[in-house]
Amino acid sequence: MRPVRERILQTFPSLDQSVPLVDRLVLLHSRMRAVVPSVERVAFAVHHSSNDLLSTYVSHSASGTVQPFSDHRLAAIPRLARLAERRCCSVVHDIAAELSPQSDHTRWLLDQGWRSSYTLPLFWGEELLGFLFLNAFDPAVFTPPALQRLQPHVELLASLITQELGQLSNLRLAVRLAQELTHLHDIETGAHLDRVSQYSRLIARALAPELGLACDFAEDLYLFAALHDVGKVAIPDEVLRKPGPLDSSERRTMDTHVSRGLEVVEQMIEGLHMAASPKLEMLRHVVAGHHELLDGSGYPFGLQGEQIRLEARIVAVADVYDALTQVRVYKPALDPAEAEEILQGMAAAGLLDRRCVQALLDAREQRLAIAAAYVDS
Repeated sequence: MRPVRERILQTFPSLDQSVPLVDRLVLLHSRMRAVVPSVERVAFAVHHSSNDLLSTYVSHSASGTVQPFSDHRLAAIPRLARLAERRCCSVVHDIAAELSPQSDHTRWLLDQGWRSSYTLPLFWGEELLGFLFLNAFDPAVFTPPALQRLQPHVELLASLITQELGQLSNLRLAVRLAQELTHLHDIETGAHLDRVSQYSRLIARALAPELGLACDFAEDLYLFAALHDVGKVAIPDEVLRKPGPLDSSERRTMDTHVSRGLEVVEQMIEGLHMAASPKLEMLRHVVAGHHELLDGSGYPFGLQGEQIRLEARIVAVADVYDALTQVRVYKPALDPAEAEEILQGMAAAGLLDRRCVQALLDAREQRLAIAAAYVDS
């Protein structure tokens, strides 16, 4: 006889946390269309509280690929900001007639051909996670009877999204707490973690069209990049805070922060009951591989080239750039031009991923804006 959990997941596959969220969204979208065939698209846009940006996280359209919802500040979309403030849903029966044509968001909706929509803000406690959207090509699709038929599927999808993003948020908060309790924030400041996260997301979004990356790749990497050096919570202060070069023994101790980091991550995953989530493989790769170099001279595993996962190669570039441009106990800050030259040299020498380096260097305006917005205190 099959275990109870296996029978439940076979009956309710949308509850299987080992299945990527986007696949479960596709399944629930098909069920929505079974009761309301005009529901053309289901999507969730995640909200980043640190910079007020909304970005597509997962999306599915019945008729094919839809241009992802690019970064927009929530404050620039008053209708959505009001929904978040009031914690209420919204129905638009005719987008062209009811929404402001001057809004970039409205123009984007109309460019896709949609006429009606249903919008629901999602929260984790007091934190706004983002917005769940249902769209249709026809006007007046989301009538009270239609919404009543859709309600069970919408509520289930909202619950799945809230659970996944809420757990990821808790994981990041747990790491921040560990850093505070061990005083690691004196070395790896919150601003450093924010910058590395933002640089990593910037690189991932630039590479997405060429590499065919899913919308959630960059957003998940934004969350996980801040955890790359979590193992430093286990490194003694006298090594972390040493103002000069480390001797060979101290360097060996410092290098153990990668293996210690993997141990910390596994403990947190177990403590938060997140073991089934496939997204956690990205976190493990970031922690394990962000000090690997393409020629095999990195540590701790001496991986080469494509053996190093893309997410780790991205974070490595972001981390090196931030280390170069910020004051550390053992060195002064370099100006951006000097850091750019060093990154280019490391890419030419086959140490860092050339595409990742170029993506970061090409985004000079955004890169400098990130550095200005997140300053070490």
